[in-house]
Amino acid sequence: MAQQAIGEQVGVTRRRKPDLAAALSLLPGLGQVYNLQLRKAIFFFLATLLTIGPSVLLIMAGESFGHHLLANRDFGAFLLVAFGSIIVFLVLFLLGLTFWASAIVDARRSARELSEGRPGTQRWWLLKL
Repeated sequence: MAQQAIGEQVGVTRRRKPDLAAALSLLPGLGQVYNLQLRKAIFFFLATLLTIGPSVLLIMAGESFGHHLLANRDFGAFLLVAFGSIIVFLVLFLLGLTFWASAIVDARRSARELSEGRPGTQRWWLLKL
C-alpha cells in the first residue's frame, strides 16, 4: 500500500497554469523559471537583454554624436550615421521583441504540456506557432 502511494506520487504531473506562465514572461524568462526550465529561462532573458539593451544604448549614444556632427556642419556624415544607426536600432529592437514574444509563447505552451503530463518541449527558436 505504501509503495502504491509512492508510485502515484511519481506519476503525478506538475500542474502549471499556462496563463500565469505567460503573464510571468512579461519579464523574459520568468515563465520558464515557473515551468522549471532554467536553461531556457537564461537563454530568453539574455537574448532579450542583449538585443533590446544595445539598441536603446545605440540611440542614446547616437544622439550626442549626431549633435556633434551637426555642430560641425558635417551634414553628409550626419545623414549616414543617422540612417545607419536607425537601421541597426530597428534590427536589434525587433529581434529583441521577437525573443520576448517567443518567451511568452514558449512559457504558455510548455506549461500546457507539463500540465497534460507531457515533457516540456525543448523548442528554443523564434515563435514556432
